[in-house]
Amino acid sequence: MKRTPVLLALLPFFAACGSDARVVVHATVDGRPVTDLPVRLLPYDRQAILDSISGALERPEPTVPAELLQQVRSLGAATGPGKPPGDTAAARAAAQNAQALRARVDSIARARQAWADTVFKLYEEVARTKQGELGRAEEGDTTDTAGRAVLGADEGKSWVVARYVLPQRELEWNVPVTLRGDSVVIRLTRENAKERPFAQ
Repeated sequence: MKRTPVLLALLPFFAACGSDARVVVHATVDGRPVTDLPVRLLPYDRQAILDSISGALERPEPTVPAELLQQVRSLGAATGPGKPPGDTAAARAAAQNAQALRARVDSIARARQAWADTVFKLYEEVARTKQGELGRAEEGDTTDTAGRAVLGADEGKSWVVARYVLPQRELEWNVPVTLRGDSVVIRLTRENAKERPFAQ
């Protein structure tokens, strides 16, 4: 009989341990649902880890110079549909210029890929260690035709992570969310994404 009050007092604790809390994600871009988008719920701040690793490297991330991007755009406009082909001196010079630009872009792309490979190899090691320390697993789902994904979640702070590639841009989300027993709705939009040119 004396144990009854103790058991009653512990009921909220056991209820919390068996929580059915979910993170419900709604992904839309420009008012339209984003379908088939892989979404992850991480128990650590992915971007903070990447920033820390990037800052510790001797070489910064290679970038595509703005003037090179402008030259590539100008070249595309100059050689686009409706431009008559020819074997004039000007056409040959334009072709050589285009080849040189492509070589520069390819060189920077290779350097960026090598840098990214180094960062993500280190990231995977840190992320595994962090996940082990926290004792919480990563969750994942893919958005349906309504742009909706549902992720099981433990109480505490987590981050909703996703990446969406547009024709000329890419959107990256790293949205913090804190659960305290109830389900939470997170909206992924262009407004709360990190946006940058896809070529960079």
